[in-house]
Amino acid sequence: MRTRLALAGMILTTTAALAEPQVVRLMDDKVATITAADGMEVLSISASGSEQVEMLSGAEVDIVAVADGTENEALFGAPLVVASVTGTQTCDGGDPLDYYVVKLGLFPEDPFGPLTSCVPLAVKAEDGVVTLIAPGRPDVPSWTWTAATGFVQREN
Repeated sequence: MRTRLALAGMILTTTAALAEPQVVRLMDDKVATITAADGMEVLSISASGSEQVEMLSGAEVDIVAVADGTENEALFGAPLVVASVTGTQTCDGGDPLDYYVVKLGLFPEDPFGPLTSCVPLAVKAEDGVVTLIAPGRPDVPSWTWTAATGFVQREN
């Protein structure tokens, strides 16, 4: 009986640990939080001590890149978070992912996107440009995002 209670306690502890929100601290006292609710994950942005603004939700939400700091704020007009969300599009191979860019100015803007891909994309943010590319996959389109143009498909 004690073994069963100990095992049940371990399972509850593990489940509680998995339910912990993922938190990423950003520039200007902003915080990005991913929480689970009703089988979905929600990305919220807030300044410390203020109400969270829900930005994205889906079966699985991941922050794949962050561009903060004064240099990036000057290049992009605000710090950025690039997030992927499990998509709903049908893919022949792989799982669809929707990519979004979220600008975190004084008030977070509506996310730019989605950009949908059937393969995971590597993301880098530098020199005022966010680049999304599937390394080693010339058959998969690559993209750039700037504040002025939004997402633009690149020549491979």
